[in-house]
Amino acid sequence: MKVKKLTVTSSKRNDFLFMAIDETKKRTPIYLHRRGKGGEPQWYESKQDFALSTAYRYFYQGLYRVVFVSKPVDGISISNVKDWI
Repeated sequence: MKVKKLTVTSSKRNDFLFMAIDETKKRTPIYLHRRGKGGEPQWYESKQDFALSTAYRYFYQGLYRVVFVSKPVDGISISNVKDWI
């Protein structure tokens, strides 16, 4: 996993702190991590798998919000891939 610490630009508690991609696959979801209101870790992944070249572009630019508007499948789901930080 290639992991990036995200810059938090607001005081919202639900901002994502880290994003990651799986460099071992040709297509990868974008993985996201944040802390819940009580401080518990929360792990998510995009519902869509991205071509590795596209995932790299989003990763290096820190564009995790693309998972919410990517077509044909948009959004995130709770991930079973955890503890990658």
